[in-house]
Amino acid sequence: MIRSWPTMDMNQDIQLLAELVSIDTTSSLSNRPAVDLACQRLDRPGVELVRMPVHDDKEVLVAIVGALDGSGQGLVLAGHLDCVPAGEGWTTEALELHERDGRLHARGSCDMKGFDAMAINLVAEAAGSDLAHPLVLILTCDEEVGGLGARALADSWPADRRLPVATVIGEPTSMQVVRMHKGFLKIRLVIEGENGHTGNPTIGHNAITPMGRVITRLQELRTEWLQVRTPVSDAFGDLPSPVLSIVGVEGGEAWNMTPDRCQLDIGLRLLPDQDTEEWFQRLHSEMKSLLGEERWSMELLNETPSMLTPGDSRLHQAACRLAGQDHELGVSFGTDGAWLQRLGLDCVVVGPGDIAVAHQPDEYMPVDEYAAGRRFMESLIEEFCA
Repeated sequence: MIRSWPTMDMNQDIQLLAELVSIDTTSSLSNRPAVDLACQRLDRPGVELVRMPVHDDKEVLVAIVGALDGSGQGLVLAGHLDCVPAGEGWTTEALELHERDGRLHARGSCDMKGFDAMAINLVAEAAGSDLAHPLVLILTCDEEVGGLGARALADSWPADRRLPVATVIGEPTSMQVVRMHKGFLKIRLVIEGENGHTGNPTIGHNAITPMGRVITRLQELRTEWLQVRTPVSDAFGDLPSPVLSIVGVEGGEAWNMTPDRCQLDIGLRLLPDQDTEEWFQRLHSEMKSLLGEERWSMELLNETPSMLTPGDSRLHQAACRLAGQDHELGVSFGTDGAWLQRLGLDCVVVGPGDIAVAHQPDEYMPVDEYAAGRRFMESLIEEFCA
């Protein structure tokens, strides 16, 4: 298939990737320097740039080539600019791009500034072309802490500016096409007791002691729920069930004080066809039966919804054809697609890089797969836009 605009040397993707990873966009920091860089590359005739403030020096960038005519035709390329902290254990500096043995190493090279750099350049290349349907780039903030940027975009994007329905979330999937992922609930359980002196067990009420029963029961539930199956379970391979995890516990102030409060943080990943409220209430009922007269509360702190795109959607069919994939695939990590689908978008997750090396020291993007990812995205743009 012949492209209708000139191709760019992939070395320019790598050069832009080097610039992006050098900007520390840990989720606790502003992403505006990275948005500035993207805008510098995209500031040219034919590209409309929309910078949407979110909070705390954070922005979402939407870049549009072509007219949003309300038809929903065209293609969206979507990625996030924030990263998890670099941490320790790197062979080379985490915020410098180093190529070793055909791999591009840096924090964010895989998750997911590699795709971001490629997508920015693809949109820049398309700017001078006469597209039949629009090409849109979305770069979000705070994906790593709950998809806050994508959620803000879904809540505030003007209804009269309908985006293309077909949306590629370029998270690292080793170029496998994903049409569904689990949702993630962050739940906090608090038990209240009363202070006293630990030398006198008749004074006060220990809040940690009943939490021991809770932890034991949650581990039992975890095992039980690993046996649960739904109609979409087969798409999730070795992880076909909901997953319950204990992720944090906190309580007590001093050796000689009876703890008056204990807090337990719980994660629950649900399949796309499982109802959030139903499962939260199921867990709540378990705690109510277990804790009896204790003073306690349970709160849903944050929810990243699941994502589910119809298997017969045009984008899913086209992406699977280009990838040579004949099976449906789901993953257990969340993406911005969970929120972008609320804009009526059909989202698939597919991109170069392996999620298994994301968030790890010496994170990397394979050069060969990076090149294959570019060819894949070029083909999708040709099919949906040109």
